[in-house]
This record gives sequence, C-alpha cells and structure tokens, in this order.
Amino acid sequence: MIISDVPHQNLNFSRLFTDYLADKNIIHSFFEYQPLDDQELLRRSEEISFHSDRVRISEELKRFNSGFGAGKHTLSAVEKLRNPNTLTVVTGQQLTLFGGPLFTVYKIVTSILWARKLENLTSRPVVPVFWMADEDHDFEEASFIGLFEGQELVKKRLLDAGHSGKRVSDTVLGTAFDDFRDEAGKLLFETDFKKEVSALLDSSYSSGCTFGEGFGKLILSLFGKHGLILAGSNRKEIKKLLAEPLKRSVECHEQIYSDLTDTSAKLMAAGYHSQVQVQPTNLFYIHKDDRRERIQLENDRWTVKEAGIAWSKSELLMEIDLEPEKFSPNVFLRPVLQNFVVPAAVYVAGPGEIAYYAQMRKIYSHFDLKMPLILPRFSVTLRESAIQKYMEELPFRLEQYSQRIEDLEAAFISRSDTLDLEELFSEWKNSTSSVSASYTERVSSVDSTLEATADKALALYHSELDKLKGKMYRSLKETEKVNIQRIHRIQAQLYPGRNLQEREVAFIWFMNKYGIQLWDQLLTLLSDKQPDTHKLIDL
Repeated sequence: MIISDVPHQNLNFSRLFTDYLADKNIIHSFFEYQPLDDQELLRRSEEISFHSDRVRISEELKRFNSGFGAGKHTLSAVEKLRNPNTLTVVTGQQLTLFGGPLFTVYKIVTSILWARKLENLTSRPVVPVFWMADEDHDFEEASFIGLFEGQELVKKRLLDAGHSGKRVSDTVLGTAFDDFRDEAGKLLFETDFKKEVSALLDSSYSSGCTFGEGFGKLILSLFGKHGLILAGSNRKEIKKLLAEPLKRSVECHEQIYSDLTDTSAKLMAAGYHSQVQVQPTNLFYIHKDDRRERIQLENDRWTVKEAGIAWSKSELLMEIDLEPEKFSPNVFLRPVLQNFVVPAAVYVAGPGEIAYYAQMRKIYSHFDLKMPLILPRFSVTLRESAIQKYMEELPFRLEQYSQRIEDLEAAFISRSDTLDLEELFSEWKNSTSSVSASYTERVSSVDSTLEATADKALALYHSELDKLKGKMYRSLKETEKVNIQRIHRIQAQLYPGRNLQEREVAFIWFMNKYGIQLWDQLLTLLSDKQPDTHKLIDL
C-alpha cells in the first residue's frame, strides 16, 4: 500500500475542523490541549485526575467484554485498569449494522496507535477503549449500510421492526434482519475472502440478538487482539458508578446551561458554527417499554411529558440515587461520564465531534475534571488499482471529484485537445455582437422602436449558438465516452453521493475484497503517521 497526503483544506471539512488541525490560536482557546503535540500529550497525562474505583470498574468491564466473547488480549488490557498508573485512549461511535462505515475503523485504528504512542512517551500502561454509544436512539442512523451494486453505492436499510424510541443497542434484530442479511450478502460478491467474512458476520449478528451484541462481537473479533476494550453506560452496574455525576448534572444545570450557551455564542462570534443545540437539561429518562425521552425543565419542575412524570429538583436527585439506570446522558453529558468510567487521557474524535467538543470545555470543571486531549481521527480514502490508473489519465485531483458529475463532464470536455468549445463560442458571440451593434444603430436611426426587436434577434441567434454548443458537447462526450464512464466510476468509488468514501461505504465491503487482515495492514501503514492530513491510500 502507498500513502499520499491531501490537505484537509482541499476537502469538504468545516473551517472549525481545518483550523483546529492548522493550530489556529482562536479555535484552540476552546480546548484544553493542542491535539498534535507530544508535549501536550505528556501534560495531559500528568494532569489527568481519576478517582473512580478501579477495581470495581475493572471487574464490571471484564463482565461487559466477556459478554461479547472477549479474548485474552482484551481481558489482559482490562486487568491493567486496576493499576493506578494506567491511562486510556478512548474513541466511540453509534452502534450500527455490520460495523457501519469506514470511519468506524479509522477511529479504532487511531486509538490503538495513540495508546501505543502514549505508552512509549510516558512509560505508563495505556490501553485503547471503544466507547459504545449504547444509549443513543437514532435508529435511522444505525439501521443501514452502504455497499456497491456494480459501480453504484446503494444503501440497504433494516426496516424499523418495533424500535419505537428505544435505545438502539437494546433493539432486537427480528425476522426482518434475515432479509436484510440476505440482501447485503448478495452485494458482497464472491471473492477469496467472502466465506471468512460471511462467517464472521454470522457469528456476530443473528436474528434474536441486539444491535449492541452484534456490534460488540464484530469489533472485538477484529480488534480485540490489539487489546481494545469495549465500554458503555447502558448497564445497571455502570449506572450505579455514574449516579454522582448524573446528580451533579442536575445540581449544576444552570451553570452548565450558561457555560454551554456562552461558549456556543463565542464560537459563532469567532466565525465558527455551533454543532449541537444547547438545551436547559442534559438528561433523558427511560420509562415503560424502554422508551428514551428527554427530561425538560419548566417552572422549576423536571418533566417527562410523554410519561406524565414531574419532579422537583430534590425528588429528581433522589430518583437518580434510587434508580440511576433509568437516566441517560445527552451528547454533552456522555463525554463527561466517560471520564468516570475510564481514565481518558485522549479522546479520538471525528470532525463533527470535534465541533461539539469545542462547545464543552467549561462544563468539565463542574465535575472536577479537565477536558481530555481531543485528537482527530485518521481520515482516509482507499483507492483501488484500477481507480488509480484511471485518475492518472484524467486531469482531476481527488477533491475535484466531489463536484456534480455534470460539471466534471463539462470540465473534461472543455479541456479536450480537439477543440476549446468555450473559447470558440465566446469568440463567435463576441464577433456577432460587435457586427450587430452597427446594424442595430442603423435600424434605430430609421425607427427607434425597432431597436428592441433587433436586440431580440441577436439574443435569439445567441440562444441558437448555445443549443449548437450543447450539441457539440454531446458529440464530443460520445467521442470521450470511455473517459466519461471512468469519471463516473471514480466518483462513485471515492465520492459516493458526492460525500467522502469514509462516511458512506461500509468497511465490510473492503474486507470482503481484500481480506480481514486489511485493518492490521492499515495499522502498520499508519503507525508513523500523523492525522494532520487526509490520507489517500493505494491498495
């Protein structure tokens, strides 16, 4: 595999993200540590505070990971958490069918590599942790995968079979999953690796298991050998450990809301965007049928309208004490809770996550914490050999394939050596306009009311020229049909839906074509790289 660097600024990333990577002081004021600085890594390692019961957490994580078939390397890493010197590099993601898009793998790879890096820097034990976002309830996001059918990406979706607002991790894969698996299996064409990949997927996901079970088994099957630990908060024993920070979010809700609102306003004033809308509360409630509903604050009463429940602050605090498992964090509170379960020195984040972390720095202090060092994940495009060959013969760079396909076609035709159509028709129009001016003047001298008619005649003539140009484009397009087809194929592979490949294509598609060991090869390839540029990797 060969790797090339593409500046993030050339791609469709937000200015907040590119400024963060470019070490712009304005955006760094919203974070505790700078991301790609070894000295900052060391400083974070020295300043981290972790006061949770390590023995109890280690025991609970051992049970949690064993439920996903954890092997010796994961269980050994869990045991290391008993050591008061052990640190973690954490990443996480929504639980999705068959592991989801490529960026899930890139997050995990980054966390494994930076755990090794931090261990070498500090001479302390460091383990990678994947935080399963097992309290999310966005079924739409979790229930589809993108696979290629021929040259086009198609999204196969699992029908919502009784999800109804539950946490996705608890949603059971019913009989509809069998049809989904069969359809997805047909898109994974026959290769030397299909039998192994299919067996892996079948051993992880099956009708009757939950999203969480299937996802956890698959991830540990692939990355457990690297000491990856799974963690999450959707578990009664873990929630007991989190009762105090859950209560703190209620006790300090006014200050937290004020800090989030103030920071979001400052981000906007600095010319950046606010990723997540701020709410007065940061908790959800799990009521009957395991539905997850937002807790709202109205007139000093904490309410769950859908459940007909209302508490005073003191009543709510007592309820959290009695049954913490009934309470669930939102997108702002979840990162804070992670720091009470594992000693997170670093969090590996995608561009969107970095944007909402930029809103969060001040709220950590209400929990006697500092924000971890927020490290951008590796961003990668995988390029197959045929695509590489086509691109070498075409005039476009990677980032240009994000354009509309019609614009790419037009740009290609306009660059053809045979004829510069834009120049030809521009000259033609200019010459007719120049000649027409003197004749229009003579017409006007006879009858000034006919000047508009003369102008209209010229406009009609130019309109006919535009039609002629279009016909010539189509003629040239037919002549260059092979190259136009290649442009289509390149965009479909690298920018499906005009979006980066890593956001759309399921990682199992590449495993099926290149083997399960592909991700181990990627770990080796990226071991001495920084995530400071987008990586174009030739397979």
